[in-house]
Amino acid sequence: MVVLTFFNHAGGVAKTSTIRDVGFVLAEAGRRVLLIDMDPQANLTKWLGIDDDIDLSETVYPAVLGSAETADGDDAELRLPEPRSVHGMDLVPAHLNIAIIEREILSVFMGVLRLREAVRRVEGYDFVLIDPPPSLGQLSALAVVAADRVVVPLPTNRKGLDGIQTVIKMVREYRKAAPGLDIALFVLTQHDRRTRHDRESHDIIVAQLPSLAAISSPLSSRPAYYSDAQVQGMPIPLYAPGSEADKEIRQVAKELLAALGGWR
Repeated sequence: MVVLTFFNHAGGVAKTSTIRDVGFVLAEAGRRVLLIDMDPQANLTKWLGIDDDIDLSETVYPAVLGSAETADGDDAELRLPEPRSVHGMDLVPAHLNIAIIEREILSVFMGVLRLREAVRRVEGYDFVLIDPPPSLGQLSALAVVAADRVVVPLPTNRKGLDGIQTVIKMVREYRKAAPGLDIALFVLTQHDRRTRHDRESHDIIVAQLPSLAAISSPLSSRPAYYSDAQVQGMPIPLYAPGSEADKEIRQVAKELLAALGGWR
């Protein structure tokens, strides 16, 4: 099993749609995939078509802040809840109330390691893909520290270029709690090859980042496809099979597997 967190502290970089779509492609190819939504906005949960009431006990909360003591006073293992099944994947959904983790985890000794420990008690999966909120708070720290490798969605525009150094710096900081943590792949997103700005940003990224990690083929900006897929609660390859958007996602999934080496 390999644990991947899709991390970028900036919002609006196509992080959640990428994890949804790549996860679906991996599952369709026969891998067992667990998705973990750690964003209180719960976009991953909603964009997979789950819009009913989510109880806090169904989220990561029990694995991070549930009771860690048994009736006889011994420590109990904190575990992830039973996931929901959706589009061939399993999902630990999110709820607005998981935002309380940000405050409560601060009083827990070595609390930043709790999700990492809980995820490693999970069995039967090839991939665990974690979607943290777009922030540098405690939920993001829990998510990144839980990972074996980090995948960085990076738009090919000024926003993407400006955020690169912060992402790299934070991965290095999180490595103090998770030795061996590194970036597996920069996934280029929201690319508009028609604009000179995007083409130049793409060229800068391709020139500067290969020494740090592999760089994916770009996912094009296709607002109509992605917005409609969100409304329908479906991954792009399921919503628009055979489309250029579908082909791009499948290519990125192949490149991710290649970047992971032995996890083919």
